[in-house]
Formats: sequence, C-alpha cells, structure tokens
Amino acid sequence: MRVERGEVDDAVTATGGDGLSIGAGDLIQTRRNDTGLGVANRQQWIVQHITEDGTVYARETASGRKNPRTATMPAEYVAEHTHLSYAATAYGVQGATVGASHTMLSEATSAAGVYVGMTRGREHNRLHLIAENLTDARAQFVAAMERDPADRGLDHASQQAIDAVQGLVADGPVRLVTDELARLTTEAERAAKRWEQAAARLDAQRAAHRTEDDEQADMLRRAETEAEQIRAEVTTPLTVQAEHDGAAYLDAIKDEATASARLSMVGRFGFGRRKARAEHRTATEDTRNVRSRVRAVWGGEPPSTPDALPAWAAQAAARHAQSDPRVSDADHAVQAARADQNATRQRHQHERMALLVSEYGAEHARANHLGMRTINPHRTARDARARAALIRAEADELRSLTAVDAAQLIEAKRAEQEQTKRQAAWRERQLNDPFERDPRRDRPGPEGPAHGL
Repeated sequence: MRVERGEVDDAVTATGGDGLSIGAGDLIQTRRNDTGLGVANRQQWIVQHITEDGTVYARETASGRKNPRTATMPAEYVAEHTHLSYAATAYGVQGATVGASHTMLSEATSAAGVYVGMTRGREHNRLHLIAENLTDARAQFVAAMERDPADRGLDHASQQAIDAVQGLVADGPVRLVTDELARLTTEAERAAKRWEQAAARLDAQRAAHRTEDDEQADMLRRAETEAEQIRAEVTTPLTVQAEHDGAAYLDAIKDEATASARLSMVGRFGFGRRKARAEHRTATEDTRNVRSRVRAVWGGEPPSTPDALPAWAAQAAARHAQSDPRVSDADHAVQAARADQNATRQRHQHERMALLVSEYGAEHARANHLGMRTINPHRTARDARARAALIRAEADELRSLTAVDAAQLIEAKRAEQEQTKRQAAWRERQLNDPFERDPRRDRPGPEGPAHGL
C-alpha cells in the first residue's frame, strides 16, 4: 500500500532480519547496539537510500533533536539486526514520543503495556480491542490491568485494576498523566521556538537597519565628496584672481610710498618739486581706486602685507564661492543627505523599540532603553532551550512511572507551584503596602489578639 502511494521506493531493496524487504521511505528498527555505526537497540530510523550492495542510509526519527543524525548500515548488519518497525511491543516503544499512539489489547497485554502504549502520543492515544459490547470491552480492559509480570498478590492487582478503571473517566490518573505529558511536550516545543524566533526577528531587523544605515552613510559621503570637488573647481580660479587683485593693491601701496619718499626728498622750492607732487598725487589716487575695487569685488579690507596675501586670497575666494549656484546646490545636497540619515536613525530607533515591546513587553523594552536592563535575545533563547530540556526531562520522569505514581507526582508539583505563587503574591502585597501585617500575627493567642505597631 505504501509503495502504491509512492511513500516507499522498492526499486532497490534490502532484506531485514525478519525476512521482509526494506525500501527507501520505510520505517525500520535496529535491534543491536553498535557504537561504530552509531546505532542502538530498539532505535527507529527512516530509510533514505539503499545502494545496490544492500547498504542502507537512514535518518533517526523521534529523537527530539533539531538536526536528526544519519547512519550508514552495511548489508550484513541490516540482514541480521534490523526489521520493519511499523508496529512494536510496549517494551520497544518505552521512552519514545510520537504524534499518535495506537495500542492493541490482547490476552498477553499487561497493565504496564497499556500504560506505556497509552502515554506515547503527543496528540492522540487510542486503545484498540475486539469485544462484543461495552461490557465485554470493560472486562477485557480490567483483566489486562490485573495482569502484572511481577506477582504482588491479589489485593495489589485489584487495586491496580481500580486505578486503571479510573483512567476511563475524565479525572482518572491515566487521563491526568496523558494531559500533563501533552502539556509538557507542547511547552517544551514552544518555549525554545518562541524565543529563537524572537532572536531571529531581532537579528533580521538589525541586519536590515545596518544595511540601510550603510546606504545612507554612503550617500552622505558621495554628496560631501561631490561638494568638495565642486567647491575646489569654483574656488581655485577665484583664489588666483584674488591673489592677483591683492598683489595689485600691494603694488599700488608700494608705488604710493615711493612717490611719497621722492616728494620728501625734494626741497620746498627745489627743482622737480612740481613733478614729484604730481606723481605722489597720481599714486595716491591709484591706491584709492585699487582699494575701492578690491573692496567691491572681494569684500572687506585688502591685505596689508605680502605675507598676509595667500590667506587673504583663500578667505576671499571661499566667501565669493558661496554665491556660486553650483556650490550652494552641492551644499543643499549634503544637508539633505544628512537630514535623511538622521530621519532614518530616528525611524530605526522607533522600529527597534516597537519590536522589543512586541517581543518582550513594554516594561522590559523601556528598561532596556533607559539602560536599567539589557535585553539579550540569544541569551534568552539559550535559557529557553535549557528550560525546554528540563521540561523534557520532567516528561521522561513521568513516563518512567506507573500511572498512579505519575499522577501523584503531578499533583504534588502542582500543589508546590500553587504554594510558591501564594507566597510570591503575599511578598508583592507587602512591598506595595509596608504596613500590611502577616495574618498569622493577628491570630488570638493565650493572652488575646496580637497587636502590631
């Protein structure tokens, strides 16, 4: 049937220890420990591939591992120590956990066999038997629960039967244990998965934000580089022109000083006095004109000495470049890129806070934002995996006990948890109201009620 549905490939098969053919897709069980092959007795596997020489490649099943192991089994081992495992004895499935369990009740089934079979399934556990009516079915069930490999006497068997029959009703130990195992299994699976997914979402958001930040930073760098290039292109010829005009002004000052010196050397009524006075007047007028022109073009006073000329020319050219449309456009592009970067960072902060609130709650997110507490998603996921392992260990402990003992353990743990909750609630009330007294202090004593402060 599985071959017809395409679930098993029988093109190449191997023969197991039960004499039946094994194909890719079959569920098999190993029946001998072999550390060299990495297989154990009663371990179940899904066949992945079979070679022409009968070597079987298989992946373990129902191991609980995130990444199941694979094993390579030689044809000799397969022929002697493996068989199909679509059905197994109660001893063969003890300790295993599956989605659904189907137990066949026969005259050889004992109370332990019923309990093991009825507690393997996470979602469904069904007991199958052949009976004429409900009364006959109940009688067969009671008879099975009275069977025990260890003879502990009639009274013990009767009590076991009574306990087992209680499992047929909603509040019996079998139902209690089954429900608790289902709860623990679900909690173990969800605990780690919940925080692993949260860490993955936070990592994905951080990576997306980092990519966007890098893009914004690159855009800003390009805008700044382009602005610097444009400014250099505009400023260079302006600097040359400013140096030329500043040097012309310094030359005019020098000519004026020379004319003034010549005039002072000529006597008041000496020969050439008129000519020297005219030259001085002309030089003074030239200096005044050059100064006015430099002021009009470059703004501010011209340079006073040749040593001050380079710095003055650079400053004058930089001021003049600001009025060039190319420079102003480049500066606006830089400002826009910087504003986009700041807006993106603010948006990232809001998005991060929103995701932290969604995953951890507003209180934890606010404490993380204020530096009062640091949220570490991967540490939280690691702690959740550790808790899941403890939960699985608790479930395994329950499976190792009888239904009655397991139910008693469950009820004891629930009572302990309830007591812990009451104590925590009482401590919280004391913190909120420091004047609240211990109710035990108000109980009447030999000398009347006790009084507080």
